[in-house]
Amino acid sequence: MVARPWQKRRTDIELNKDFLSSLPSEIIEDILVKLPIKEAARTSVLSSNWKSLWTSMPDLVFNDDRDTTESDLIRRVDKVLQVHQGPILKFEVQVGSDKHVGEEAIRRWLLALSKNELKDLCLNFDIYQNCKVPSILFSYQKLENLEIQGCTISAPQCFHGLKLLRNLILCDCELVGITIEKLVSSCPLLESLTLIAVVKQGCLVIRAPNLKELVVLDGFTDLLLEAPKLISASISVDYMLYGLRYFIPAYDGCKSKLLRAIGALPNIEELDIDSLCCEYLASGSVPEKLPITFSHLKKISIGLDERRKMVDIALCIFQSTPNLKTLKLKACCLTFPSQNIWEDQRIRTISVLQQLEVAVISSSVMFDKDGASMLAFAKFILSTASQLEKLVVDRWSFNDLLDSAGFMKKLLSLPRLSSKVVILVDERSSY
Repeated sequence: MVARPWQKRRTDIELNKDFLSSLPSEIIEDILVKLPIKEAARTSVLSSNWKSLWTSMPDLVFNDDRDTTESDLIRRVDKVLQVHQGPILKFEVQVGSDKHVGEEAIRRWLLALSKNELKDLCLNFDIYQNCKVPSILFSYQKLENLEIQGCTISAPQCFHGLKLLRNLILCDCELVGITIEKLVSSCPLLESLTLIAVVKQGCLVIRAPNLKELVVLDGFTDLLLEAPKLISASISVDYMLYGLRYFIPAYDGCKSKLLRAIGALPNIEELDIDSLCCEYLASGSVPEKLPITFSHLKKISIGLDERRKMVDIALCIFQSTPNLKTLKLKACCLTFPSQNIWEDQRIRTISVLQQLEVAVISSSVMFDKDGASMLAFAKFILSTASQLEKLVVDRWSFNDLLDSAGFMKKLLSLPRLSSKVVILVDERSSY
């Protein structure tokens, strides 16, 4: 068969042109950055222009393969750092539960990285391996993002902070030679902080002038927050670390734990506190109303149990949130607030939820088999929130109740102050 002229021209072009080599360097770099380092190295066989490009990648991400041995993983990281050319801006190592990386290997990597202006560092190890991170970590003054899991972190005697750090995540870590209070206060630009199983006991003190997002799941027994720009806070007490239900007395002359913990958060927009944290807030004196008004607070998720003082904490917070839009009530402990508490005259007539649009009822345990307590809370919300649009009942929490036609009839027949409210049964947790 004789090829037509246009077919011949196309064939000549395809044979004589290396399309991979002709790609702009920016596109090639973008492709390589999105690949695991092992796969990026293999691209050297694709084209002459690709042969050594992977050795100048600014982002080095090592994700542990299940089939890779511990020694192979360490050798791979060592080899890449030896042949790498150019700046390294990001270094990440994710190690599985069956491998332990010794302090010498981590020290060697950090020393090799010290000549770079590293911005992102992630050392994610299994929590049971207790890997050790040497104090050289704190010499990286260009760090903006730091994430460490499953490590003991040693600080130098002369620690002057990480002046450019904006995001810090510590999970199952032990700090040696430094406290969370000093670490956080030495990072003046810190905007996001996550602490999980770091403070096993004692007082968690966070003084951060630029902090905007806070996530805490820890075993603290006292809490002091001074973060005037904080926008979002999720604070939970880790019941695995939490011994008996006792919190140490507040100090500095502050009788109210509620004031001590959240009284200095004027810009807070979202607040999530579990039932153990709510119990901590209730362990001191509970004012009827806070001296501060949370004008920006739009969303609250709060865990309660059957005690009246816990409800008083919730109502005290509600009194100071005139613009609250979404409220999620969680029964996270043993039982839900009883029917009698919600039917109390002071609670039934209180007018603090005038702007509320969405209310969600959920629970992490099954309780209240006849649904009386849940109905009492639903009645309280429906009779208080004049702008309410949705009352959402979490199906996962109340599956047996919601399958009862008698219960649903009672729920749907409750009187409503808002003419536009609808009652929904939802399986999503997006609220």
